[in-house]
Amino acid sequence: MANPISSGIRMSDLKSRIMRPSLSSIYGVIIKQPPGLKFEGFDSQLLELTCVEASLPGSSLGTIDTNRDYRGVVEKHAYSKLYDDTIDFTFMVTMDPEDNSQKSYIQIKFFEAWMRYIVGEDVGDKELKSKTFQSTLRYPNEYQSDLAIIKFEKDLGFGLTKKSNILTYEFVQAFPKSISSIPVSYDGSQVLKVTVSFTYTRYFVSDVSDQIDNSFVPPSLLNPNSPGNPEFAGLYSSNEFNLSGKQLDFFKNVPDSAMFSSTKFPVMGN
Repeated sequence: MANPISSGIRMSDLKSRIMRPSLSSIYGVIIKQPPGLKFEGFDSQLLELTCVEASLPGSSLGTIDTNRDYRGVVEKHAYSKLYDDTIDFTFMVTMDPEDNSQKSYIQIKFFEAWMRYIVGEDVGDKELKSKTFQSTLRYPNEYQSDLAIIKFEKDLGFGLTKKSNILTYEFVQAFPKSISSIPVSYDGSQVLKVTVSFTYTRYFVSDVSDQIDNSFVPPSLLNPNSPGNPEFAGLYSSNEFNLSGKQLDFFKNVPDSAMFSSTKFPVMGN
């Protein structure tokens, strides 16, 4: 039996469904040091803020053909989930305002140090210059780490209901595989950027869609003078716009001041 033809949709329903699209420029990246690496000056928040480009990963199903069950019919059956080989992150390279040499160029130094640690090159310059130097690879559990991409919106998914909606991609056993070449030139100054390619075993979308907004205000108590876009005035909790400093620790680096109370993302676990 054929599916019935839709009789149409009201304009009000259409607006409510499509007039709040997700924006590609609002996201966060969480990078943790591997267990064995202790990089002095590591700043996960700075890496998050300076990650100017990332991509949500893709996957596919590996299939096998079956052509002997029915004459003239070739069927495909899934046997495994396949993941992209790498995922790229582009970082803006920054200088420390206090001229701390360890925190200047940290977007380059940290990933270079991570890769040097993997192949056992985390030794002094004198040894690296030696013609007889030999590298020794580390065990995977020493250099693999957790990685996550958090996709959210300007209001962090808060305000309309007591529950928030975010999208969290978590990567298992990730580590940097390559650092792209960084061109420098006298032809006009531009912001220095570095692109790092990570490899990983697999990824999954974490089930964190039911996080609770502790600052939720019922609709009857909403502030009509809430800041933000005019079309959203009165829809969002005014408390969200008064938070600052550690209170805005969305990614739970400080557990007691995180916006998600006692719940934390799996990637941030010990």
